[in-house]
Order: sequence, then C-alpha cells, then structure tokens
Amino acid sequence: MQCPKCFGDMDTVNQDGENELRIDRCQECHGLYFDQLTQSDLVLVEGKTALDSGDDDVGAEYDDMVYVDCPKCDRIMDQRKIEEPVAIRFEHCPTCYATFLDAGEFRQYLSEAYRVEFQALLPE
Repeated sequence: MQCPKCFGDMDTVNQDGENELRIDRCQECHGLYFDQLTQSDLVLVEGKTALDSGDDDVGAEYDDMVYVDCPKCDRIMDQRKIEEPVAIRFEHCPTCYATFLDAGEFRQYLSEAYRVEFQALLPE
C-alpha cells in the first residue's frame, strides 16, 4: 500500500488480533492510516500513541493537501476539521471509513485537550 500523501510505502504496525484495527505507517512521512476508524474504535487504540512515531513538523508539511485519495477504495477522502475550541484536521473516507492522520496528529488528538472533539468528528 502507498501513502495517500507522500506516496511512500506503508508497513502494518498494528493488527494483533481479530478485534484490533489494522493500522499502517508510512515509511517516509510517518503518517498513520487506519483501515477503519469510528467513535467506538477509539477504545481499541487507547494507550497506543507510541504508534505515532513521526515528527510533528514533517506531518505539518502535508496539512495543506486538499485532494487525498483513499488507499483502500480510491475515493477522494473528506477533510474532517474544526477550528474551535481546538484545531483538528484529518482525512476520512466517507465510503469505507478509512482515516489518515499526519505524523504527530494521532498523539495530539488522543490527548485530553483534543479527544472529545476528535471523537465527535468520527462516524458512529
């Protein structure tokens, strides 16, 4: 699978069991691709922020990309975003619920300051 942002190769970093989410990380930009991510799936990634090993500054370089194709179904991913009370922006596929987070975003969005707003942007 290729990264939807920098087109680098991606490696699977989490797929421990039947109930686990498949998570891939780009070898180049270290963005994280979630095969599916819904509000209820956040429980499955609780405490796994170490998967986000990328540099925040590298991730920020890709913030302005508008048209990002879903690596799973080739549809253009929606940008989910809010500005207040905190700024959150990531790519989410409306067809297959795949989600892509730039390097550093996963750690940030699961923090106490961002988690409620991040969860609200995910489908139920």
